[in-house]
Amino acid sequence: MITIDKDKDENQPLNKKARSLADIAKWGKITAVFLIITGSLSALSAIVTLLGAIPGVLLIISGVMLMRSAKAAAALQEGLEENAEENMLAHYASFIKMQFFYAASSVVLGILAFILVVIFAVIGIIAYHSTDTYDTPDSYYYENDPVFE
Repeated sequence: MITIDKDKDENQPLNKKARSLADIAKWGKITAVFLIITGSLSALSAIVTLLGAIPGVLLIISGVMLMRSAKAAAALQEGLEENAEENMLAHYASFIKMQFFYAASSVVLGILAFILVVIFAVIGIIAYHSTDTYDTPDSYYYENDPVFE
């Protein structure tokens, strides 16, 4: 027999929402920690060049925003704060913005690195062809009168 139970239909989305909030709180915190660790390692490995440290710093900021969003999701799930939902969405929006800036800076740095490799390769090829070392050997390496025969 098919019955329509309004209480059961109304609780189903709430349970799904509660599970989603629990997943956001749990996996958001775990992912945030990994983003912060990865950003720290990236920033430390690129400390020689300030330009290379920018994506690492953006990952750290992104991880902090995701951690705040996950904490707000946990607070929303537990019903501790009145404005937890607004905080969660605001921090998540900041997280998305930081991810965009990270992706954009990574693309720009990748393009710059490719351009620099091509420039240095062209300079090396031009320098090699502008010298006469490959045409006529230097007398330092190939003596006409060797001392030891």
